[in-house]
Amino acid sequence: MQKIVVFIFIIAGMILPLLEGCGHSTIIKRHEVADIPDIPFTRITKLYNPEGTPDKTLAGLVFILGDAKICTDYPREENIKNLEELDMVEKQTYKYFNNYVIKAGDQIFGYVAVPIDYRMNIWENLKDEKCRYKVQIIEPEKIKGNNGIGTGFGPGPGGF
Repeated sequence: MQKIVVFIFIIAGMILPLLEGCGHSTIIKRHEVADIPDIPFTRITKLYNPEGTPDKTLAGLVFILGDAKICTDYPREENIKNLEELDMVEKQTYKYFNNYVIKAGDQIFGYVAVPIDYRMNIWENLKDEKCRYKVQIIEPEKIKGNNGIGTGFGPGPGGF
């Protein structure tokens, strides 16, 4: 019986350090703001969706202050200098975006603007030197509750 207990403690002692390394990212609480301040930003990242309809090509904007290490998980990013580089339709849709601040404690690292129907999370990973704060963009479903086989255009099983 003692050998079994000792064996369990040895296995637990080997597994716990591995599990500790997996839990290094945490989600930061989202703080919504009315507007993004008109101040100079170090970098503005445009999240571009070329597959969207003309008013849905802009999937979001990430405004970075100072030397903050902020990245996104979005596959198509473009760095722009200011909002004047957006085309006319993107400027119009940007007015209706939800705006959030990226901050930990009292320190502000940047801002995020996403369309109303998109969702996003901000992950904090202090162990990553290149990306301490990651903005995760969650695109909306095409039609809520109808995302199975045969619901889109084109060939599919049965139906019209």
